[in-house]
Amino acid sequence: MAKVFMGVVAAAASLLVARGATILDGVDAREYRDLADRFPSVGTVTGPGLQGSGVLIGGRWVLTAGHIATGKSGSGTFTIGGSSYLVAAATTHPELDFPSHDLGLLLLQTAVGHVPAASMYRFPAAVDVIDLEGTWVGTGFTGTGSTGSRLPLERRAFTNVIDAFGDHPDYENLPANSMVADFDSGSATDNAPASSPLPTALEGNVAPGDSGGGVFVMVDGEYRLVGINSYAGTLDRLPQGTDSRYGSLSGAAALDFFHGWIEEVSGITPVPEPSSAVLLLTAAGLAARRRRDSP
Repeated sequence: MAKVFMGVVAAAASLLVARGATILDGVDAREYRDLADRFPSVGTVTGPGLQGSGVLIGGRWVLTAGHIATGKSGSGTFTIGGSSYLVAAATTHPELDFPSHDLGLLLLQTAVGHVPAASMYRFPAAVDVIDLEGTWVGTGFTGTGSTGSRLPLERRAFTNVIDAFGDHPDYENLPANSMVADFDSGSATDNAPASSPLPTALEGNVAPGDSGGGVFVMVDGEYRLVGINSYAGTLDRLPQGTDSRYGSLSGAAALDFFHGWIEEVSGITPVPEPSSAVLLLTAAGLAARRRRDSP
């Protein structure tokens, strides 16, 4: 069974700007800070309610976690690239029931003109994101896999293989529309099901404040947005995995399940465009048919 911790990824109201993650012991934290600098579209969300992160996906539109968007209409602030923008309106997914359907959209009063927006990606099938290495970017506490999350605060990003969706048979209580990765140290004792125990070079886990940040994968040489940080968790059989230590889980809303809602609210579509995706799938199907029909 898996337990989910909302507070592990949502900073307390008094911690307005917190950017980080727990990281591998013995790896220079500067490498995690440098990695975060590659993702200028990720900023911080402050205001009434819980504080966290958000990802700019269009001039005035910010995608974030639903539990971060709550309460931000007319009084929240999105800070990115050294500038702050007031939130004109905040919308949460109509089926939000944390951690399920944990997505929100913020409409800013003015457009962000000096920072490039992130580009969402639509896979031919949602399952295609599994086993890809993602880069998880957001705001949160620091610390390592041994210490767990702790002060001070600093900007970090980390990498982790997307192991499974939340409805994997070895998990319980995790939403099927979320992607899950575990924090590996290289030891099988803290390895979650459906996962290799080998860590990536910059392995890590979400920590307090990371909610609403983005999960990116490399597609055709470009980073594309595929998830929004939502929760941290632990398995009952790995109690040492609490507080973002080794064995903890990072959970993110998998955007392939939500593109329709995002487009309905914001008008922003992922790449490739739906028509392009259909053409690609049709071409692939015709090619496969030709291969089957050839002598």
